[in-house]
Amino acid sequence: MALNLIRNARMFFTTNVDAATGVVATTGFDATNTREIQVLDGLSFSQATGSETVTVNEAGTAPVRGQRQFNTSLDPVEITFSTYMRPYFNAGASGTTDDQIDCEEDVLWNAFATGAGNSDAWAVTTGASPVSTLTMAQSAKNQLKTFGIIVILDQTSYIIDNCALDQATIDFGLDAISTIAWTARGTVMRNIGDSAVLAADKPTAFSTDITFSGTYFTAGTNEAKNKNTGAAFLANKLSSVALSSIAVGGVYGGGASTTYNLALTGGSITLANNITYLTPANLGVVNKPVTYFTGTRAVSGTLNCYLKTGSTNSAGLLDAMLDDNTNVEPAFALTVHVGGGSATKPRVSLTMPSVVLQIPTINTEQVVSTTINFTAQGLTSSAFDLEAKNEISIAYYAQ
Repeated sequence: MALNLIRNARMFFTTNVDAATGVVATTGFDATNTREIQVLDGLSFSQATGSETVTVNEAGTAPVRGQRQFNTSLDPVEITFSTYMRPYFNAGASGTTDDQIDCEEDVLWNAFATGAGNSDAWAVTTGASPVSTLTMAQSAKNQLKTFGIIVILDQTSYIIDNCALDQATIDFGLDAISTIAWTARGTVMRNIGDSAVLAADKPTAFSTDITFSGTYFTAGTNEAKNKNTGAAFLANKLSSVALSSIAVGGVYGGGASTTYNLALTGGSITLANNITYLTPANLGVVNKPVTYFTGTRAVSGTLNCYLKTGSTNSAGLLDAMLDDNTNVEPAFALTVHVGGGSATKPRVSLTMPSVVLQIPTINTEQVVSTTINFTAQGLTSSAFDLEAKNEISIAYYAQ
């Protein structure tokens, strides 16, 4: 029996799916709809089974003590994987007028923040100072852009149909390279062959155009992952934070207009779509998920730093929040520049025009530190707005 090693796994993102069902096609793959994604160790995908156990409980000298087990449903497929944040400069054919910034994960951001039928949420600004930015402007949808995932192992391969991205977490561990941890869900996971079947299907390693052909995939190519292998990595230890109190309803968070200087020791920001699936409950069959809906669009996170004294340092922020502890919505503007300062390239800037801070907590370690928890809010004309879709924007810069 041949073994499958996760080190040899390859994952492909594709929008080459049936528009109605989300089922991945068997032909028509090309560089515009299918991309290999460079993933880190920790890739996982599985579909659990819901079950019900029937037992009896009776008195007497010879009670019935058996049980019956029924499989009742298939849970949504759970897919977790991580990617590096690696913006890179893409020189245009006509000089600086069409230079742009690309990244491998732009297709993932589009799927995360765009509804079916929408144009891209990933906005590319070309020219002498190019930048590419993700916004939430098109994310107010009950269902998101549909895609499929193909995972090819050593001796077998799997397709996950009708996928949606549920969560993305950006981590600020100081001794790490900047990454995004993604959580996706799908309706059905299918095995598409063993080693004999896949002999002609398995793509060749790191080719410019990987050919899907053979016994399952009829024909097609994809955008190869080596497109981005020369991009720079972002070091979390170079990241910087800009935090300023803002006035909402005429009241400043922390009681006064102040800009704080925070040096990170860690933290994370999580963007969530809070997806829920609908599954029938018919008797006598194994029920499968039929569809899903998005829930609250939530952006929240934590910032960890040492408790440094000074009115514009972390201790000053804590003092201001303690003095302003009756404010139900202490408002601040927060920007995290991942991989450098506000003028550094390459970097990724996470801008949240308005966040509500909780009073920072104190951690009594060898060096006293503090944890700042926050939740991003929609903002319109200096007022919190549930209908606004500007909780966060993510801008990629490169040299």
